Amino acid sequence: MTLLRMPVAIASRKGLSSVVHEAEEHRVVLTSHGRPVAVVDSAERLDESARRVRDAQLAVLDAAADLVSHRSSKFSLAEACERLGVDVDRVERLAKERAEAAE
Repeated sequence: MTLLRMPVAIASRKGLSSVVHEAEEHRVVLTSHGRPVAVVDSAERLDESARRVRDAQLAVLDAAADLVSHRSSKFSLAEACERLGVDVDRVERLAKERAEAAE
């Protein structure tokens, strides 16, 4: 998904309908002095994001319940990512970036 950064002043000049039209194609991040202050997104993407968060919450709760009841087996990173519907390559890349940043 691509993000479109737009200063609030430009969004104001373009008008709400123009910003909403952009949001149908891209998530629009409104900025003030270069800092994100608001996001305009499509209802479809918002619903999909909420569904993914709910699914991830349920997977985490299920895993926690398994741990508490001692029914759990250990999962590799790839298995955990698959169960959560997360891209393992992205997780590994983010972990590497954060480790390098912490050095």
